[in-house]
Amino acid sequence: MENLIRILNPPDKPDNTGDEKSWETFIKILGTELPSDYKKFIRTYGTGGIDNFIWILTPFDQDENINFLRRKEEISGAYMQSKQEFPKNFKHDVFPASGGILPWAFTDNGDELYWLTEGEPDQWKVVVYETRSSDYHIYSLTMTEFIYKVLTRELICDAFPEDFPSENPIFVL
Repeated sequence: MENLIRILNPPDKPDNTGDEKSWETFIKILGTELPSDYKKFIRTYGTGGIDNFIWILTPFDQDENINFLRRKEEISGAYMQSKQEFPKNFKHDVFPASGGILPWAFTDNGDELYWLTEGEPDQWKVVVYETRSSDYHIYSLTMTEFIYKVLTRELICDAFPEDFPSENPIFVL
């Protein structure tokens, strides 16, 4: 997370970061603990996205486009519909199934970023499903490691366009 903060300046006054009680309520409703780096990311950056391209789902903003619970239902529902129609192509189960995928972000192009909920939350891998496709990529990285490596171009995610990230990535409110 410290490396990410060095290259992606957080807002001076992030909004919708949640207090301890809000986090406890959210975790209870969701039915699982979440990776600690995700929680630290939301506490540090609040609501927003990266370079107007990757939008991080947040528990505490009521905007239906980025509200974690609302958007999780929409993204997971669309995935399940695709899985029902093409079970050989969409191999993952959806959370709360054991080892199911749980969305945490999406892109302007329609790519979906998930956690693969196997093991303890801090060991969850990142799964990126390409837009309107059953093609996916799995990365043995935490959410913030993934974002950092993509932003520094240490990792090229084939689902993302060549012009992402910009030379000087920004966090957009």
